[in-house]
Amino acid sequence: MGADTNAQLESWVRARIRERGVDPLRDRDAVRDLVDDALAEWGERALTGAVVPVDDPIEASRAVLANVAGLGPLQRYMDDPEIEEIWINEPSLVN
Repeated sequence: MGADTNAQLESWVRARIRERGVDPLRDRDAVRDLVDDALAEWGERALTGAVVPVDDPIEASRAVLANVAGLGPLQRYMDDPEIEEIWINEPSLVN
């Protein structure tokens, strides 16, 4: 999935969050439902050729959910039970 597709899906989800008054930090399940809705709508549009298909819907869902209701690129580390600590040495370097 390209960065542009991810940004468009994320924008769609954020707009629906605002419309429905969902708190993404408190109602992660509602956000997950909105992400699923966004991917379903994107898939329907892809069938008509209006947009490119999403290559990996599971990864797309994870990325959008992490950016909207999580800690963005750090969320995968937070969700990994094997990770005991995270060091952020500079904006582009996380160990």
